[in-house]
Amino acid sequence: MTNDKKSAENEEIDISILLEKIKNFFLNIVLGIFINIKELVSAWKTLSVIIIFGTIVGGISEKFTETDASKDASVLLRINFDAGNYVYDAINLINQKIEAEDNQFFINEMRFNEGEILEEISIKPIIDLKDILKDEINVNQIKTLFDNLEFEDNLAMTKGFVSDYEYHVLNLKMSSFATSASVGKIIEYFNKNPLFIGLKERQLQSITSTIFNNEQTIKQIDRLIEKYSSSENFAKNTSQLYIDSKTYLPNEIIKIKIQLEEQNEELKGERILSAETVMVINDTSLLVQQEALSDNKMIYYPALLVLAFILAACVLKLYKYLEKLEKKSSKN
Repeated sequence: MTNDKKSAENEEIDISILLEKIKNFFLNIVLGIFINIKELVSAWKTLSVIIIFGTIVGGISEKFTETDASKDASVLLRINFDAGNYVYDAINLINQKIEAEDNQFFINEMRFNEGEILEEISIKPIIDLKDILKDEINVNQIKTLFDNLEFEDNLAMTKGFVSDYEYHVLNLKMSSFATSASVGKIIEYFNKNPLFIGLKERQLQSITSTIFNNEQTIKQIDRLIEKYSSSENFAKNTSQLYIDSKTYLPNEIIKIKIQLEEQNEELKGERILSAETVMVINDTSLLVQQEALSDNKMIYYPALLVLAFILAACVLKLYKYLEKLEKKSSKN
């Protein structure tokens, strides 16, 4: 019984010693952090000099390497008049000119100024399956669509389906001197194509003509309803009214009128969105400059020098500690 009691007491002592060691270990860590922070704060004069020196060097460096950072823009486009394939072909041509570094093409055709450089251009459709399924397509076309359809960033579409989509995202990467006007010049390049101008005029003429014909038909329906609204007039004039079914159906005529009015509203909206072959939907005034921390040299250089100072202080401290251990071991 006495041995069990002593064993229990020994276990309690061992646990208390272990807890004390753990406590001392964490206290030493906290104390070490505190001492290092205190030493770092005490060296504020040195740090201040380093920061000021880094800021000056960064400012001078920025002046000599005047912003080479590129700018990216994503432009939401609506392509009208089934001109999708033509726009994609035009973008392929632009990419060839970028690879060939044909600066004259961009100056003459796009009217770029000095410093406006188009580095990359790409386009992809915004896929809406409803736009495909509402049209009649055969089984082979459907199979081709789903065989080539990938989601998120890995988008692949066969060229034959490009014109089936109205909305597309144009991605641009341009030089730091580019502005929103630079994006406008690219869109203008598409729209001034003679082929696109012809497509636009033909489509707008067709829309205007359809709206006019629908309005004339609506007026005739209104006169017809007004003329034959009373049963008395209807009875007198039935023989003068030509209707294929030989029966006057006011409900059907009113339905036709409503359909024509709805169609006209859609066509008027279509006409607004069809002012150009390539219409910009989103605001392109925001051309985001993609900058890494290293591009802002007035912040990057001071931060780099401070980090180097702290690293050097740690290495020096480690060296002194190891040197002290060496002397201690040599004495022993």
